[in-house]
Amino acid sequence: MFLHSKTISAFITRVRIDVREIVNNEMGLKMERSRIHFKGILYPLNVVVFEDHTRLGYFDSRTYELGLSKKLMYQAKDEVLKNIIRHELAHFMCYLIHGPKVLHGEEFHDACRNFGWGPEVYGAYANLEHENDKIGESNEKTEKLLLRLKKLLALASSDNTHERELATLKANQLLLEHNLNLNQSQNSDEETVYVKRVLVAARKNSKHVAIYEILKTFFVSPVFNHGRGIFYLEVIGDKTSVELADYVASFLDRELEIIWKQTQKENPHFKGISSKNSFFTGVARGYVEKIEKQKTELASKNDLVLIEKNIQKNLKIVYPRIGHASLSSGAHNEDAHSAGKIKGSNLSIRQALDQGKASKVFLLS
Repeated sequence: MFLHSKTISAFITRVRIDVREIVNNEMGLKMERSRIHFKGILYPLNVVVFEDHTRLGYFDSRTYELGLSKKLMYQAKDEVLKNIIRHELAHFMCYLIHGPKVLHGEEFHDACRNFGWGPEVYGAYANLEHENDKIGESNEKTEKLLLRLKKLLALASSDNTHERELATLKANQLLLEHNLNLNQSQNSDEETVYVKRVLVAARKNSKHVAIYEILKTFFVSPVFNHGRGIFYLEVIGDKTSVELADYVASFLDRELEIIWKQTQKENPHFKGISSKNSFFTGVARGYVEKIEKQKTELASKNDLVLIEKNIQKNLKIVYPRIGHASLSSGAHNEDAHSAGKIKGSNLSIRQALDQGKASKVFLLS
């Protein structure tokens, strides 16, 4: 999960200075702004800050991304931080020289030694003993709220129609109250915006666009982005909403395929990509219409406008210029679309949330 705030922006600026000094002075390469010169080619290097219980840093060759844990902002001494940066820059170089398969083998160790870096750099883990109290308190509040939402979403899969609708209504009410409280309590100087990649695939299709549309009802901004040979779906918002959207996306990625196959059995004439595309579009439409109707019953128009403004503000912090995701319409099957709307209006999110525990040992990748 990636983070954005004024404090984090200042940390990223500091890291970029460290990266430039290491690249220019220790690695014998040339870096200008966010690009590194290597064998006549300019390679981008993007720095992001993320929140994770198990990792301190990573380099992603698909997006040319160097990620650093938020923990390092509060806990790492300058030299420890620089060693983690060196570790990830060594992965960057191994990727350029050997390709994406090198992890922490001999080639990686040799790359570190060539730059004069020892075990303190090429070690694959580090141990940070002291957690930041503020972060811990925030995590606890998030987990409690997610647990309440989890129980409500589980009830929303009940066979009892009244119980199912009531649970969905209560879950929406809880999310609305959470977002209204955020609007009232936010400090613009220290506000943290969270970004998380919830889906990754080689090619975007109508199912992914349906998930994109459904996720918007959970008070996040979903965004499609692209790397080398992949696309990924990110969600942007406050921590609770982002974590919930991650869970929802994971569930929908599997569930939509299941209900499509069930619908095909019920309607053998639904064949081909046009039927499938129309069905997924219908599922999204049916679910979104149901939830939007409930929102108007739970909150005033002014409250909903305020929440939407805050969602858009968070999006612009991360992506100042962004377009709307869409898929070319192609052929349309009205029967499949109508069947999808019915399935969408009855869709419930019933998978359990991941309750993984934090570890004191943090990995470098």
